[in-house]
Amino acid sequence: MADRRNAAAESLRLASGRLEGEQKTREGDRQAHLDRLQGDLTRIKGQQTTTTAAIERLRYEIERRQIRAPVAGRIGEVAILRAGAFVREGDKLGAVVPPGKLKGVAMFFPQVAMGRIQAGQPARIRLDGFPWSQYGSISASVANVASEVREGWVRVELSLNVDPTSKIPRQHGLPGTAEVEVERISPAMLVLRAAGQLVAAPKTASDAQMEDSFPQDQRMQ
Repeated sequence: MADRRNAAAESLRLASGRLEGEQKTREGDRQAHLDRLQGDLTRIKGQQTTTTAAIERLRYEIERRQIRAPVAGRIGEVAILRAGAFVREGDKLGAVVPPGKLKGVAMFFPQVAMGRIQAGQPARIRLDGFPWSQYGSISASVANVASEVREGWVRVELSLNVDPTSKIPRQHGLPGTAEVEVERISPAMLVLRAAGQLVAAPKTASDAQMEDSFPQDQRMQ
């Protein structure tokens, strides 16, 4: 009887040891699996960071290569480019003409503009493609004079007067010449100046171009 109890107890002890071993093995396997999963998670997070950085770089490169107009409007000037040509950042590809009232823009030498041309002075514009003898000129007045010199020129904006009888089509980009009346003198004074007693110029002329009320950077033609 005692032998049977001892044998049963030994069997239980062996079974308990076996179960304890199996439990430790399973726990070890589970821990190893968790460690593998943690490693995979760390690796995936690293790949996500790298991928996110690559996406941001690509977005930046795409952003740099997009062409955006500063304002809404129509295309008034386009650079001539061939297929496959390269352009540098900052190259001028065209000009957008926003909706608005046309005005004339003239570039004057500083020595003839500074202190002489002022807002409100009468002016006239003769367009290159429309002979003065046939089409006449466009009546205008000085609207604004730049306060600083840029690239050796002073920018003068001219307000165009309404003339229903004019045959000249008014549109953006037409090149021509602008004359601004800076003073009026009598014939006697003109004779004295011509004789060299007084030196002055009654008018100042410069190349001009038709632009809209909100002009973009334009090349003088």
